[in-house]
Amino acid sequence: MSNHNKLTKENLLALYNDSKSYISDSESHKKAIEFINNNDFPNSKTEDWKNTDIKKITKHNFTIYNNQSYKDKINDTFYIYDLNAIQIVFVNGRFSPINSNIEEINNSNIFVGSIKEGKEKHPNIFKKYYNTTDITNANIFSALNTAYAEDGAFIYLPKNTELEKTVHILYYSDGADTKGLIQNRNLVVAEENTKLEILTSYHALSYDTVLNNTVTEIFLEENSNAKMNIFQGEGEGAFQLNNLHISQQKGSTFESNTATLCGELVRNDLVVNLNGEYCQTNLNGFYLAEKEHIFDNFIKVNHLSANCQSNQLYKGTIDNNAIVSFFSKVYVAPDSQKNDANQSNKNILLSDYAKVYSMPQLEIYADDVSCAHGSTTGQLDKEALFYLRTRGISERIAKTLMLYAFISDVIVKIENKAYKDFLFFLINRRLKQEKIEGLCSHKICPSC
Repeated sequence: MSNHNKLTKENLLALYNDSKSYISDSESHKKAIEFINNNDFPNSKTEDWKNTDIKKITKHNFTIYNNQSYKDKINDTFYIYDLNAIQIVFVNGRFSPINSNIEEINNSNIFVGSIKEGKEKHPNIFKKYYNTTDITNANIFSALNTAYAEDGAFIYLPKNTELEKTVHILYYSDGADTKGLIQNRNLVVAEENTKLEILTSYHALSYDTVLNNTVTEIFLEENSNAKMNIFQGEGEGAFQLNNLHISQQKGSTFESNTATLCGELVRNDLVVNLNGEYCQTNLNGFYLAEKEHIFDNFIKVNHLSANCQSNQLYKGTIDNNAIVSFFSKVYVAPDSQKNDANQSNKNILLSDYAKVYSMPQLEIYADDVSCAHGSTTGQLDKEALFYLRTRGISERIAKTLMLYAFISDVIVKIENKAYKDFLFFLINRRLKQEKIEGLCSHKICPSC
């Protein structure tokens, strides 16, 4: 393959114009460019990326999408019945106000909308929090996002406020027959004694190969409570790199639920810093990998103060030639006593060619803690399958029932009933190998 058709740092940077206005200030932009210049793409020798086949991405060259519109019926395709949500829509990484419904919220002190507008309306909040985690230095892609992201979501809750409705952020990719790079940069700030729930969902509207490079920073001040549901259904030709850093202060609670159903390569990098006492973190996820999917979850939970608790439960099925990686490290800092941390990863292999790499780890520098981790990988229970078949249930339905029960352990942890019912519906159809409109199918609405 010629270098002309291969992704390099040079042709990646050449996509952008330094005279254009980006989200980051000049100092953040400068540091991000320095990181890119001083680092290479991760490869098989990069510890955290050794099982992520980055060549799937770098064999392509990308352009910047300009298309920012779509047919009205698209929203109906991704409608979640009875969700009752505030809706923020981004098309190819750019805010689409005409398809969003945020006016009722922004009449109060709460802000929900585009990060470009939020930066102007709340400059002090933006300056205080934006790019203050170490997310820019996570990898070359997160640095690229810091340097050149143009838009994304901004959610700000001043102290003692609550968002009663879920914030549903929809990310649509539509390449118009080209291979494109999309960058979303999100900032969530929840001040003291606040509460919110976010649902982010990713969907593809065309057959095109797309690289969706998303970076999100979430800041939870004292006694704040945030739930984040992530639905990854962007299509079979999509690459998604999702970098998420959470900073928690005393008494705050964070919960994430990640559903990974589609994508040629999907990688979730999640870092949580428990900076104050009595923080609670619950990280849950499930994945249904098949064909030649690569689904990776890389998690780091840093217990930096005493009396904190973190729980992780990730489960999935791997079929055909798919590869899944689960890497999770819990770090307990010196003198951070009375911490409780649990990690669990369970997988079912459905073919002789499916692979999973599971590595939960503990790094503990305090002596009064309760930490546990576990990982299991196996096949469907043959005795249980035989039992169901003796009760007149076909093999296909029996397998579906067993897999459904296996995944349900994760889904039942989701409190949002509308979203939970939506997932149960999709999973049931998916496990039956039924075609689902809008899920892992690029041509969402061919008659629109």
